[in-house]
Amino acid sequence: MDAAFTEEQHEIRRTLRELLHKRCGPDEVKAAVRTPPGYDEQLWRQLAAQLGLPGLALPAAYGGADCGPTELALACEETGRAVLPSPLIATAALAAPLILALGSERQRAELLPAIAAGELTATPVVPAGRLSTALALTGPNDGDWAGGGRAGGIQARAQGTGWRLYGEAGQVLNGHTADVLVVAAHTGGFARSRTLLFLVRANGRGPGRGEGAGGAPGLLRVRQTALDETRPQARLELRDVEAELLGEGRCDGAAVARALAATGATAAAALAAE
Repeated sequence: MDAAFTEEQHEIRRTLRELLHKRCGPDEVKAAVRTPPGYDEQLWRQLAAQLGLPGLALPAAYGGADCGPTELALACEETGRAVLPSPLIATAALAAPLILALGSERQRAELLPAIAAGELTATPVVPAGRLSTALALTGPNDGDWAGGGRAGGIQARAQGTGWRLYGEAGQVLNGHTADVLVVAAHTGGFARSRTLLFLVRANGRGPGRGEGAGGAPGLLRVRQTALDETRPQARLELRDVEAELLGEGRCDGAAVARALAATGATAAAALAAE
């Protein structure tokens, strides 16, 4: 078995390192983390346009580079070397894989090309700061980590052909700026309770959205103080927020748990490389 990097993988590292050396020095990092989004949006768009960074691990059919977790980890190693503040982990290592694994074909076609192009960012939203539990990084994720209908969780209620979300979540990575939220919410009564994932178009942007950039009605987002300024976090309150079920009814609670665990394994490698 040949464990050496390919020429393409070396090229990803070289190109990214050279660009970040020019654009991501100590002064640039300090300036970026103090902006409202917490990162340099122009640099993020450049990384998307020139290197396809957000879509590195996405299939070419959805506008990605058709690489994989290894290439994403290599990219994270270089962004970590430069201490780059960006939505890379939240978007490319966490949210996009969940949309790819569980989304319907319509949802994938609408969201993934825009994510790969750097036009949309995304992040998972898990209540009570239990993202590591949901991703099965601290043990099995088959428990009641999404709140179980109790206070402090997020509840989903069917309304007509859509869904409405109620609840709150803290320590959401890039949660104050992400365009798409992948929200873990509890649904069903006590006897049939389960945790499913829902999509919220947080900034009102994206295919099929007519509200402009005014934000989703009922969604309150406040940036939180974080020890690591390069990883901005936010507290979210959802008050009757419109959402759509990820997968549009194709996925049950077990499928959601499997997809979260698989995403957790890839994200852990990306974080370790970073």
